[in-house]
Amino acid sequence: MNYTWNESKAVKVKLEHSIEFAKITDIFEDAFALEFIDESHSTDEIRYAIIGITVYGLVYLVFTEPEEDELHFITARLAENWMVKEYEKNRKRY
Repeated sequence: MNYTWNESKAVKVKLEHSIEFAKITDIFEDAFALEFIDESHSTDEIRYAIIGITVYGLVYLVFTEPEEDELHFITARLAENWMVKEYEKNRKRY
C-alpha cells in the first residue's frame, strides 16, 4: 500500500496536533480499528475516517483512496472522548 499526503498539510497537522503522517500508518494494523465513511465531508470524493491505535495512542485519521493501492491522508488528531468510547465499544465486541 502506498501512503501519500500533501506536504504542507502534513506540516500543519504536525504543528496543530503533534502527529506526523509518516508515523501513523500502523493505524491500519489495529485489529480493533473503527473505520467508516465521513459522509459529512465527502463531496467530490469519498472520505474515510479511522480510529485506531498508533505510536501516538488512539488517533482519528481522515483519508481518501484515489487509487486501488493508495491511501491519501488528509488530517489526523488524537481521538476525542466520543471516539475513545466508540473504539472501546468496538474492542469489547471481540
